[in-house]
Amino acid sequence: MQTEQDLEKLVHTHTAALLRYCTGLLGSEADAQDAVQQTFIKAWQNRHTLRRDGTDNERAWLYRIAYRTALDMLRAARRAAAYPTPEPLEQDPGISEELRSALDTLKPLDRALVLERVLDGLDYKTLAQIHTRPAGYLRTRYNRAKKQLAERLKEGESDDV
Repeated sequence: MQTEQDLEKLVHTHTAALLRYCTGLLGSEADAQDAVQQTFIKAWQNRHTLRRDGTDNERAWLYRIAYRTALDMLRAARRAAAYPTPEPLEQDPGISEELRSALDTLKPLDRALVLERVLDGLDYKTLAQIHTRPAGYLRTRYNRAKKQLAERLKEGESDDV
């Protein structure tokens, strides 16, 4: 990505997927929009870090930036928890409240893996590039997260009966 035209193409190509991903991570479309905007700003500022030798791809590179941006926002929100706002969080219309509650109980990496695999269909090679961890480790983490999610959803069903 060397020119503004390259950035414009990147924005048009990846905005919708990154917005969906960040909404899933952050639980708020407004926060997700901020995260996606910050992702593209950081991408432009750090465009020299995208390797053009075939070892990196733009999608994984952007997801890695988006993931770290969302984590920073979650940490900031945790620090600001002493000052709660009365404004309710906007929920992702594609995720039920029950599923959102279950996802919120997962660690951020586990939540990200579930969203990346289920919503975006990313493969483990791409996940390894995003999270800079071995694909096998992420596969194990994802499977554990799925089991935890299933258990929490099952617990929710038994509470309703």
